[in-house]
Amino acid sequence: MKPKIAIVFCGGTIGMIQDPKTGSLTPATDGKFITEQIPELSAKIDIDFLPVFNIDSSNMTPNHWKTIADKIEEIYDKYDGFVVAQGTDTMAYSAAALSYAIQDLSKPIVFTGSIVPMSEIGADGRNNLIYSCLVATLDIAEVCIVFGNKIIRGNRAKKNHESFVDVFHSPNFPLLGEIERPIRLNEWRQQRSNSKPTFKPEFESNVRLIKLHPGFDPDIFESHLEKGVKGIVIEGYGPGNVPFLDNSIIPKIEKLHNAGIPVIIASQMEHSITNLNAYEAGFMAKQAGAISAEDMTVEATLSKLMWILAHYTDLKDIEEQMQTNLAGELK
Repeated sequence: MKPKIAIVFCGGTIGMIQDPKTGSLTPATDGKFITEQIPELSAKIDIDFLPVFNIDSSNMTPNHWKTIADKIEEIYDKYDGFVVAQGTDTMAYSAAALSYAIQDLSKPIVFTGSIVPMSEIGADGRNNLIYSCLVATLDIAEVCIVFGNKIIRGNRAKKNHESFVDVFHSPNFPLLGEIERPIRLNEWRQQRSNSKPTFKPEFESNVRLIKLHPGFDPDIFESHLEKGVKGIVIEGYGPGNVPFLDNSIIPKIEKLHNAGIPVIIASQMEHSITNLNAYEAGFMAKQAGAISAEDMTVEATLSKLMWILAHYTDLKDIEEQMQTNLAGELK
């Protein structure tokens, strides 16, 4: 019996066509032409095309993550694996979010897309879709991204380049596998099982991502407080350092902490592990109540905080969950 795969279509470049009037790329009104580009797969895999929405991924919100998770929950028992096609710009956020929304997976959920539309010569989307469908039939039970020759854990991925060669990479965790002949899966991947996944696809979107820079105005935090922010992720310098002299943000972190609002500090460096004990500039933030993102990507940190805030209200519980490895996002 052939394995059965569902392509959950969410839009992106892989489903775009060129507007003959403006020359710009716009979402196709019917994404079914995608499966028509890969007829040879039908001999090996039964593929169902299931459109859920058709948007540029720059328009993606946590509500869209919930829609994807809800669709997969609805059809989970009917398929051997799932391919989610969406735009690359926010794919790392979506893949990380799904890893929290659907835990204890027993089957693969594979995200993919393209840099060049499938309607154009030399499109990368055709190969990406073919290999994503093939990976979705293999012995892996992870939310992952298949792009080019890489199989990346979804909550470890970052978009790296607008080219065919290195669109996504995994700065702090080894690849789950590589597209070779045959496809190679590494032993540290999660394998298929008979377990029942847990679906909790709710997210709190009232969260802010703030990148520090020289001359940063600490009063920015006050405006977020006034708007009822539920959590903040700060991209600090180096291993998580923050200003603590004339433009110190330490009092603001302490104020947020005392108000029950979690403050997570990540690093602006991709190949870095946040260490708030390394320098005084980070240790003071830790003493004020900041939480380290450790080796999580910013995308994984932000979506994780959004997910946690939708399920926990006590600050101690939130802090504990942020520092707990929920789906392979932490060492």
